[in-house]
Amino acid sequence: MEESGLRCPACGSGTCGRSHGWRYRRRVTALPTGEVFENLPILRIRFCSGSTGSIMPADLWRGRSTVGSVLQAVVHVLREGVGPALEWAAYAGAGEEPVSERSLRRWKRITQRRLIGSTLSWLSPKLGWAWSDAQDQADQLERLLDELTGSLQLAFRGVTGHGVLDRPSVPRTPRSPRSAVRPVPGRLTEAPPPDPPSVLRPRGTWSPRTHRGPPPDGHPRRKNL
Repeated sequence: MEESGLRCPACGSGTCGRSHGWRYRRRVTALPTGEVFENLPILRIRFCSGSTGSIMPADLWRGRSTVGSVLQAVVHVLREGVGPALEWAAYAGAGEEPVSERSLRRWKRITQRRLIGSTLSWLSPKLGWAWSDAQDQADQLERLLDELTGSLQLAFRGVTGHGVLDRPSVPRTPRSPRSAVRPVPGRLTEAPPPDPPSVLRPRGTWSPRTHRGPPPDGHPRRKNL
């Protein structure tokens, strides 16, 4: 639980987590090596608040891909383009299409926004080098891919609570309850609205008959009386 970074939304710690069973990812393909993982186990955890979470291997991302596959695919996109990157991924797919053109473009955006734009601020002191916009992005990503070990990813998850490619979870700020309006000495209270809202009655009940008085003087109906 400490390495996974999962926290209970109620008590704020992971000590209340209990095993809630196992689920298995049927097939995960590592694109750089072509290695296929069958029936990959993922542990489900239930917290005291009733919410659940998943403990996955460090390099697994969203239960479908690996962080190494995403970074290596983005390196090919930056160097060669989307088309050659699809051909490179097809060799690891053993005849099937493991990733689409849309996924490659989305992986590129996620890597630039989340990993380069956010995660590297924590990883740079641990790696001993910082990202430079003046150098080639593909070369720097390839260097990061070689040095981004599983223990480093677990350490990052334990501190932040999410993976290196995940979106940072921002806790919602609770709304302050509306305080009753206090009367100010010397200020008149607001008058009620001229037309109060109608009273809702249960369906099927009869409304009371309203008696209309005589029309005022000068009204056209007054002449007929």
